[in-house]
Amino acid sequence: MVENDTLTYHVKQPLMDQKSRVFHSLITQERTRKLELLIHLIANSKQALIICGPKGIGKSTTLKVLQERKIDSWLYCSVQGHADLSFEKIQEQTTQFLSGTFKQTKSQHKKIVLIFPDAGCLAPGLINKIIEYTVKNPVLRVIFVLTHGDLDVKTNSDNVLDDCHLIEIPSLSEKQCGEFLLYLATKPNSPVAFNAISDDFIASIYRETQGIPGRIIAELPPLEATGQINHSLWILVVAVVGLVAIAFGIQWFSTSEYNMRPIALPAADVQRSVGIGSSEKK
Repeated sequence: MVENDTLTYHVKQPLMDQKSRVFHSLITQERTRKLELLIHLIANSKQALIICGPKGIGKSTTLKVLQERKIDSWLYCSVQGHADLSFEKIQEQTTQFLSGTFKQTKSQHKKIVLIFPDAGCLAPGLINKIIEYTVKNPVLRVIFVLTHGDLDVKTNSDNVLDDCHLIEIPSLSEKQCGEFLLYLATKPNSPVAFNAISDDFIASIYRETQGIPGRIIAELPPLEATGQINHSLWILVVAVVGLVAIAFGIQWFSTSEYNMRPIALPAADVQRSVGIGSSEKK
């Protein structure tokens, strides 16, 4: 299998010159370079490509950003793999995707990139046939997405994989893990707050996830749970404020001038106090 990380190449429009959201999607400069390498190989090599890494490392994200680049001369056809998928069905799906424009794209020197996002599900020997098919068609390129375990299994049944270009998506370092957490904290309704990101917190997350972005996100509390906690906190605050207001209201009422007024006596008692009753007797 050919490892191409040391390949020297030039890209007319470096990815780092694009919008910052692209860089944030790929998280690090090292992973961004992997995308640039992928673009270079599609443009300049006929060999099949393998994007490899553990689950959650960012293989699908890399392909998503690749397609968002919208290079005019490239078309993308994603083929979902499963155990019952046959070579004939792949040919049929590819033909339907092209919609009769194969000759036109060929004459315009366009490239059609076949992507197998779950190549580990393909039947044994099918990858060999797919690669043979793409080699016979100059406009076709193919990308297989595999975990390390799937790659080991498929190499035993599809020996052509040994000649593919391998692009492995790297994990984050502990420092990059902290930077990723800070980036997540800037997003609306983020499950992590700035003041919660400490050195100990970063070290703990890195130890549990080994720098795999998908696992880092999974380690954080769900947004729904965070929302429920915040909602309960607001209810508690409102309740405390209400009780304090009631207490102040009772205290004010009990000490107000209105409550200090003398109690009015009945009319008979008033007459006795001024001597009206005694004068009548005389």
